[in-house]
Amino acid sequence: MHVSTHRIRIAGAAVVAAAITFTASGCGSSSAGGSAGTITLKVTTQVDYGYRKSLYKEYEKTHPGIKIKEVLIDDLPKKLVTQLAAGRGASDVVGLGDDTITKFMPSHDKFLNLADYGVDNVKDPWVDWAYKAGTVENGKFVMGLRTDIGGMGICYRTDLFKKAGLPTDPAKVAALWPTWQKFTSVGEQFSSKVRNASFTANTGDVWVAMGNQIKETFFAASDDSFIADKNTALKADFMEAAAMSVKKVSGGFPPFTPEMANALKNGKTATAICPAWKLDRTKEASGPENSGKWSVAAAPLGGNWGGSYLTVPKQTAHPKEAAALARWLTASAQQKKLFLDAGYLSSHPSVYNDPTVQAKKDPYFSDAPTGKIFAQAADAMKPIYRGTKDSDVQSAFMNALLRVEQGKQQPEAAWAQAVSDAKKAIG
Repeated sequence: MHVSTHRIRIAGAAVVAAAITFTASGCGSSSAGGSAGTITLKVTTQVDYGYRKSLYKEYEKTHPGIKIKEVLIDDLPKKLVTQLAAGRGASDVVGLGDDTITKFMPSHDKFLNLADYGVDNVKDPWVDWAYKAGTVENGKFVMGLRTDIGGMGICYRTDLFKKAGLPTDPAKVAALWPTWQKFTSVGEQFSSKVRNASFTANTGDVWVAMGNQIKETFFAASDDSFIADKNTALKADFMEAAAMSVKKVSGGFPPFTPEMANALKNGKTATAICPAWKLDRTKEASGPENSGKWSVAAAPLGGNWGGSYLTVPKQTAHPKEAAALARWLTASAQQKKLFLDAGYLSSHPSVYNDPTVQAKKDPYFSDAPTGKIFAQAADAMKPIYRGTKDSDVQSAFMNALLRVEQGKQQPEAAWAQAVSDAKKAIG
């Protein structure tokens, strides 16, 4: 759902250290400052998880005596490290990105084991790989509860595709690019016909999508050792992404920047990587005037980009109540509402296989069958190993691709520097 630092997911001005409060005003007896007789639970995330629109209010209504305060913090992982070390300051519920949570797993003893509060993967099961990725000690310690999953797609401009002589039907478009090599080839074909727009927005997003399709990237699943310098599959993906710049397939509009937003809005790029949670952000950037000019197709090789976990630090003064809130927010019933309302793809198979969910179409995206496309992507997802220092090295490779896009470095040299920089980052 939500962008985190791990995948350049922090989206502009949305990420500020601002609090959105649903508590009653005035003094009270609760430790978090709620009204007398109430318990205020503080939920901290990096970006909006979609809960504030209705779910928090619904929970408060059905759970008298509970008030919820939401806070967004852009450097949440860094602040949480400090809070856990100090033994104070952490919120009752903390959202961590699907890669960021791995950074805290060595310190899982500072979080509640949610299995002690009735959480399992039986009564309302998550997709197995997503549930397991939030656990440690061979699944015995449930550290985080999965929110959504990414579900990879490609947003594309139907008007620009028509101009290039390409099909516009989602199924036919997806058939054009079963692999990323084919994606690049389609880009070259597009670029030969359309001169005033790039085929895809940037290589950074493509690199992220690729990295979510292989079992191991920077670190080995066996012992968490750094293997990027020996990972031939990872290097092949890097070189393919870099080739998109060399072949002028990429527009070089940096992810989550005003430049990329303007490119989406003004028809300067024909495609953008779109996991399910990114559809709304694409709409916002492109604007209402472009409704019906976009569509969505399956991405090459499928895969997942995004998703988060709700954790409960042991510091909470209200462990039972905090655990109950985290479980309710991540339950299938609430996840179904989030998909139908905001497009966040559920991590519960019972939801993404639901006929109502699969039947959903998005009028902004030319009535593309988004429910079906992302449900099929969910079924094709496989677990990947990120490593406890994934977020420490990711920027080295993103920066390397940017240097290639800017014409400052050739792909092979950029790869070598990325490996060197990554090794320095982890000491």
